[in-house]
Amino acid sequence: MMPNVESTDLGPHKNRAIILAKSLIKDAGVLTAPVSLRQIMEHLRKTRDVTLLRVTDFSEKISGLLVVCAEVDKDFAVIGYNDKHPWCRRRFTIGHEIGHLLMGQACNQRPEDQSYDETEANLFSSELLMPAEFIKKDFRKNPNIPALARRYLVSSEAMSYRLMRAKLLRY
Repeated sequence: MMPNVESTDLGPHKNRAIILAKSLIKDAGVLTAPVSLRQIMEHLRKTRDVTLLRVTDFSEKISGLLVVCAEVDKDFAVIGYNDKHPWCRRRFTIGHEIGHLLMGQACNQRPEDQSYDETEANLFSSELLMPAEFIKKDFRKNPNIPALARRYLVSSEAMSYRLMRAKLLRY
């Protein structure tokens, strides 16, 4: 189940996650949905020395991880994701870990811990994969949640939360 990113008041941190996600989309040259994680990762590889690693032997309880290594001359990072999870979950996890990286957060809490950092990383991933600018236009054309979820390569649940946060759906 995807956590509700609205369940915690992030105050100014909410804006930071959204601004960083929008900036990354722009800097990577993503212009349309679905947001290409390949394009995002290529940009991060060139600008931040980030590597994406598919992990086939993670426990089902682990969705992903971020390892940041500080070198004397340059830092580098590795984002690992659980290859056993459904494709849309993997995309959200990769976005989540990118959020931790760009916000300078250590990701060492248990999955059930809904700390500010975890909630903020979820918000970042949501904005990265389902940018408000894109979904508002697409929702006006076709307000069908399963169709939008397929277009954005996310789960229907993730799309529903995103549409509610964009105030396009009421709950």
